[in-house]
Amino acid sequence: MKPNTKGTTEIPPVKLIAAILYNDESAFEEAIQKLEARFSTVDYRGEIFPFTQSDYYENEMGPDLKRILISFATPVAPESLVEAKIVADQIEKEALSQEKRSVNIDTGYIDLFKVVLASFKGRNNKIYISDGIWADMVLYFKQGDFHPFDWSFPDFKSGIFNPALKEIREKLKLQLRD
Repeated sequence: MKPNTKGTTEIPPVKLIAAILYNDESAFEEAIQKLEARFSTVDYRGEIFPFTQSDYYENEMGPDLKRILISFATPVAPESLVEAKIVADQIEKEALSQEKRSVNIDTGYIDLFKVVLASFKGRNNKIYISDGIWADMVLYFKQGDFHPFDWSFPDFKSGIFNPALKEIREKLKLQLRD
């Protein structure tokens, strides 16, 4: 942990996560390898879900999209969210096929209290961090489970990722103890 700017309290590290949307298995696996090379090995791969909550990406990425949640082994400082979003954007661009994305990587982090995703788009519920990146708190942890906000993405709001997020949170708790 590192001290805050006043040096009075330590800022605990967080668990870097990525919610990856894809329709091309090879592009997905290549993205995982690049993310691991940049951050650390993947220590959690969640269940693969069909992405049916929205057709927002279908024109660009095609039908039959899938989404998976992963986490990385090495905890990071919360401000690493900016770098993670920039790296994910570069990986998405490298995976372009005929000027269309074959993979969409929503990076974020989980701490003991919430799930935060990074975004290039500002809105009333997002907080600007730096370098064109906003933080979007999409879930909070209370009474043993994650809960959505009105603005949370439909798949996060549905609770399908909650078992995975609780498992990732437990991994972080163990890492913070060590």
